Amino acid sequence: MSTTVSCVIPAYNAERYLDRALNSVLEQSRPPQEIIVVDDGSMDGTAAVLEAYGSRLRVVRQENAGPAAARNRGIRMAAGELICFQDADDEWHRDKLAKQLALFDACPAVGVCITRLRNVWAQHLDADRRALEAHASANDPPGYVFQTSLIRRDVFAHAGMLDEKLRRAEDVEWFTRVRDAGIELAIVPEVLVYRHLHGANISDASESTASERYEQLLEVMAKRLQLGR
Repeated sequence: MSTTVSCVIPAYNAERYLDRALNSVLEQSRPPQEIIVVDDGSMDGTAAVLEAYGSRLRVVRQENAGPAAARNRGIRMAAGELICFQDADDEWHRDKLAKQLALFDACPAVGVCITRLRNVWAQHLDADRRALEAHASANDPPGYVFQTSLIRRDVFAHAGMLDEKLRRAEDVEWFTRVRDAGIELAIVPEVLVYRHLHGANISDASESTASERYEQLLEVMAKRLQLGR
């Protein structure tokens, strides 16, 4: 019997990009057995987009609690032996899951598998892209983020669930716990996830530029995870 995979997708006001993300999961060469979308209190047309997919998705709606809480709810609902995540505005290569599943088959001790990640910048953020183009961690780095990950279910029992107090960089904090717990992590050394940066997903109310905020996050990731790969 083949290993079962559940995909968890948190969505908040995601109607503009959600079709692209969902289709990239549904069109996998090795698609997941279930796709769980947690609508985190969206106030736009996200619900209508999800309704069009019918029974291909399991959809649950909650009051807005942040991406960590939405992912945790999806994890608890998931039936799969392996759990992956997609962000509602990102895109997967068609063979992402197939290549990660092959690695798990070859390496039974691995608990977490990630891939490399490519940033795809919206045209109006070209200045931000140019400001970061020389940054080592911005050029197809190993993706220590949930949308690149395929994770054995029991890893969450050992490393813990996501910290729901964090609204940003909750993935950085969780991967640090994975490392500290001694859980084996492997990397598929190919770009299999495309992170679409369009402004809203890297902005906040501060006066700093999007590129400054993003670069600060990359620096935190590099220092805390001691990236030397």
